[in-house]
Amino acid sequence: MKNSRLGKGLDALIGSSSESVDKTTGITTVKVADISPNKFQPRIEFDQEKLEELANSLRESGIIQPIIVTKKDNSKYELIAGERRLEASKIAGFTEIPVIIRSVSPKEQLQFAIIENVQRENLSAIEEAKAYQKLSEDFGLTHGQIAKMVAKDRATVTNLIRLLKLNGNIQKLILKKKLSTGHARTILQVEEHLRQDFADTILKHKMSVRKAEETAKKMKNRDFSKKATAPQSQQFNKFETELADIFQTKIKIIGKENFGKITIHYKSFEKLQQIIEKLKK
Repeated sequence: MKNSRLGKGLDALIGSSSESVDKTTGITTVKVADISPNKFQPRIEFDQEKLEELANSLRESGIIQPIIVTKKDNSKYELIAGERRLEASKIAGFTEIPVIIRSVSPKEQLQFAIIENVQRENLSAIEEAKAYQKLSEDFGLTHGQIAKMVAKDRATVTNLIRLLKLNGNIQKLILKKKLSTGHARTILQVEEHLRQDFADTILKHKMSVRKAEETAKKMKNRDFSKKATAPQSQQFNKFETELADIFQTKIKIIGKENFGKITIHYKSFEKLQQIIEKLKK
């Protein structure tokens, strides 16, 4: 199976050659009990209410679109695509359901599971990020290749995977959609030790993403200020003394080794002119 076929989504999978008994439709019927879940399924959280609604629809109209499975040993099957329809079928009390049987590799099984969820479902940002990370780490796909597969730009895929740097508690909040993807990206902007408190503050005050971004900016500025006003090294003190001797005024150096600022104090316009003249030399 080539990646070009994957790029076309689930329709390409359904339209390929089948192992099904029915040579006309490519569909056969198997027992629900013989189908195990897709071990690569990216979705962790299922909306039970929506599953109940789908189950009611299946009872009323039946399963119009078959699920897709791959054959295992001992006449058993493993799901490739159609997780919600399979779960809803169980709720609806179906003992057999229509399927299309395909032979796929583990890599392709994961890819199709992601395609189905991204194209047809609303995965949480964390579920999507973990699926992309698995494609990257287990199957060696670049972020660009993953982006092409799911019809997103590379930066989107990279930014989603970055969310996995957040701690487990924050990831759970995103998984349950209590925090949006925009909130999650904003939380990443602050220092790691502040992230949990920041997430709690966003929830407590029901902050919009824009308000959270403004708050994150203030937090970063405060953090810089604390670092900048920390006890200076003896080397900085020495520099201040040397500059004070040159300009005959108070000098203050604020910052760290690789960034900061120098403040030159003056108490009259005449003194300012003298300082400027010395800087010109």
